[in-house]
Amino acid sequence: MATTPKDPLLTDLRVVFTPHGQADLDLQTDELERVSGRDNLVQALSLRLLTERGELTELSHPRYGSRLRELIGEPLDRANVELLRRYVRKCLLQVPRVAEVVTVRALTTNIPGVVVVQATVRPITGAPISLSLNLDLS
Repeated sequence: MATTPKDPLLTDLRVVFTPHGQADLDLQTDELERVSGRDNLVQALSLRLLTERGELTELSHPRYGSRLRELIGEPLDRANVELLRRYVRKCLLQVPRVAEVVTVRALTTNIPGVVVVQATVRPITGAPISLSLNLDLS
């Protein structure tokens, strides 16, 4: 019997993000939906960025997550936006499926406290992948 080669970008349960910034499993059908490959990597990177570093220590993952929450309530001046960009870059580099972080941009918006983070990473296989997150740091 032939086996199918394992996708190096892996498969996981699909998470849906609500407009209010919450995330939950995709339960629109009787079966749990799955996400694989490039889409799974984007989901994994997004979840890692949205999780506070150390939040999963009790689950034996003390280094999982980002330091973005440290900037909540801080002024979005040039120095803090650059710090946010560096936190994002460092967090993305923690993921073994990421070979390189190509670009990271942090853009302030007209909405006070809201920053758009755009990143492009080169996974261990295939072409670069882009992701974008709106972060409310107010």
